[in-house]
Amino acid sequence: MIPLTITNSSNNKIYNKTNAYEAAVQPSNNVQKVRQLIEILNTGNLENVQYLIHEKYFNHESHIDASSIEGLPESVLQQIKIRNQLSGPAEFTDTVKSLRNAFADLNYEEKEIYSDNNTVIGYYVVSGTHTGTFFAFPPTGRKFRYNAIHTHRFENGKVIEHKALRDDLMLMLQLGLVTPLAQYESLFRLWKGGGDDGDDEGDGSNDGEGARLQK
Repeated sequence: MIPLTITNSSNNKIYNKTNAYEAAVQPSNNVQKVRQLIEILNTGNLENVQYLIHEKYFNHESHIDASSIEGLPESVLQQIKIRNQLSGPAEFTDTVKSLRNAFADLNYEEKEIYSDNNTVIGYYVVSGTHTGTFFAFPPTGRKFRYNAIHTHRFENGKVIEHKALRDDLMLMLQLGLVTPLAQYESLFRLWKGGGDDGDDEGDGSNDGEGARLQK
């Protein structure tokens, strides 16, 4: 069966979650592998990591230059140092454990996914509850929901590089870790989809209570 596709202005194919991507052209094999990685993030089941992650895998989101940051607790600096040294399946495994320890019911909901040669780009709505320590941030018990784009590059059939573009401001606002100035709060709520009339079929940033800026 030939899958349904959405075609953008560049005539690149975008595969939606409900499409039969298995029957598409070769890049769909990489799409399948990325979906398996997302399933690992959603479930915490690490059984197949070594089959999906290259031994030289590098995650740009896990490497932080903290040399110019002052006032960080020593425990956080040590955590950054350790993570900066990780690569390959060990890095991905540590990322999964860290995220799932910090965020209960963590879930990446695929909205769109795009494959071109050795690169897969996915658009997700990420949600969960902050129930554990995340770096220097103690648990707040608050729910969150934000948008993210993840890029995975393949080499020899495995993911060798990962980059992400996340709405970290939305995450921090919902966790109460940053607060807009009082005179701009209503504008932030409007901008970030905090109203009561959110469209559930929209971009995911205004879907229900989890997307509202919580006080």
